[in-house]
Amino acid sequence: MKSQIMQILNRNKSFYLIVLLCAIFFSSCEKDQHVKPQVGTFDLVHEIPASIPAAGGSYALTIDATTNAFWIEAAAEANWVTISRKYGSAKVTQQVIVAKNNTSAERTATVLVKSTNGESVSLVFKQQK
Repeated sequence: MKSQIMQILNRNKSFYLIVLLCAIFFSSCEKDQHVKPQVGTFDLVHEIPASIPAAGGSYALTIDATTNAFWIEAAAEANWVTISRKYGSAKVTQQVIVAKNNTSAERTATVLVKSTNGESVSLVFKQQK
């Protein structure tokens, strides 16, 4: 008789434990409120002169894309301008190398820096002959 009572109590404990766990599980399930990320600013800072000497040179280009990503598109005629990194995110300072102008004419190239927030900035490189 005593063992039967113990079996009933053990079954009741198991039942109440299962009910308690289910109650905890379902009360903790709540729909998360997703926060849409804010679009950050996009800024470019560089030390590239308006007229680059024929000897060429190396210049710093800082792209501050904050929460955005960026990528760089260069026209085919810009093969004399080398940018160390063509894509990235956050704030990046990189090197821009302008090759020596061995031609007898001034040359111009345009490089476009685009951001995932839709902004874009054109950099125009004009090199003396």
